[in-house]
Amino acid sequence: MEFLASSQSLRRALAAATWLVCVWGFSLTMPHALLASPTTPSPEAYSSIHWDLKTGRANDAISLLQNKLAKNSTDATAHHLLCRVYLQEERWPDAEQECERAVQLDPNNSNYHLWLGRAYGGAAAHTSLRSAYFLARKVHAEFETAVRLDPKNLSALSDLGEYDVDVPRFIGGGLEHAQQIAQQLAPLDASRCHELQAKIAEKQSDFPSAEKEWKLAIQTSPDPAEQWMNLAGFYANRKNFSAMRQSIENGVAADPAKGIALVQAATLLIQNHQNVRQAEQMLQQYLASSQQSADAPAFQVDVQMGNLLASQGDRAGAQREYAAARALASNYAPAQQATSGV
Repeated sequence: MEFLASSQSLRRALAAATWLVCVWGFSLTMPHALLASPTTPSPEAYSSIHWDLKTGRANDAISLLQNKLAKNSTDATAHHLLCRVYLQEERWPDAEQECERAVQLDPNNSNYHLWLGRAYGGAAAHTSLRSAYFLARKVHAEFETAVRLDPKNLSALSDLGEYDVDVPRFIGGGLEHAQQIAQQLAPLDASRCHELQAKIAEKQSDFPSAEKEWKLAIQTSPDPAEQWMNLAGFYANRKNFSAMRQSIENGVAADPAKGIALVQAATLLIQNHQNVRQAEQMLQQYLASSQQSADAPAFQVDVQMGNLLASQGDRAGAQREYAAARALASNYAPAQQATSGV
């Protein structure tokens, strides 16, 4: 019974593991990991690929990386970045393979283990329940390895803490361990610590404490747009839509560059059937922005916009968005499926 009852939370946790925290960019300690790896080329050699990741140009990134690997199949950085592109495209087996190869070539790189855990998480969220439980242990092992190799890897700590909150103890999770991770985060990043404490409180159905922690995460963040959206999501789950909308407004105001907060806000509005017209405008602003993020690649947002237009009866507009997505990421299955469904 415990096995079956925990399946839903397991799938949520594994799905979240793919894109949980700081999907764009390395952790704050990543430059040290780069310096520690004698086989890693200079970051400048991959600047255009990082730009492609950020702007959602999956086709271009894949072409460049495959060319690099044709010349040097032991390039761990190229395998790692190719894994991340495949994760954007939701190509789970391909992502697993590339992240595993990166770890094999550079086993002491904390960030490579983190992304391998995310790849396993994405695969597990889209497979059978039995396979998901097997992969869940691999997710946990990779997150723990990432933290062991670099105890100051903020993204790895956050992902491990999230896993511990959502996944039962008998497959590696548990709130007691999550509390320990929160204490590790406290001196490194107060905002992330409060975020994890909020998730722990929510798991315990202590909603007043959760709300307090989400607000403390905002207060302690130097760039609180994402934290405002987290608070908005908390209010959405509590069906407090007026507070959700106010938090969204605050979060968008805290992100004047028109970055990922717009996508987060639009998603919340669409999911909760609140001011869909405003959501459409936010997605348009994001797609026109120079501050796009690999956390919300443009081709995914194009599909989201297309789905929104299709739901409003604008078939031609939806097809334009799906075509734009395919032009950036021709192997992105949701774009292909959406095109045939309109």
